[in-house]
Amino acid sequence: MDALFAALGTFAALASFSLALALHLWRLRRNEIAHIYRRLERVEERLEGIEHDLADVRERIARLEESVSN
Repeated sequence: MDALFAALGTFAALASFSLALALHLWRLRRNEIAHIYRRLERVEERLEGIEHDLADVRERIARLEESVSN
């Protein structure tokens, strides 16, 4: 009977450890995904800034071309 309780206790300890490890890995994965989304948002903001700057440069070039052709 003691061997049975020891085996059940060992099984319970291993199951508890496995569950704790799985939950920890799940949290890490979720945090990594959130971090990747934050980085992606920053990259998108930078691209929008570059697009805006490029539009300004195009406008300046158009004005310069107009003034040169006149």
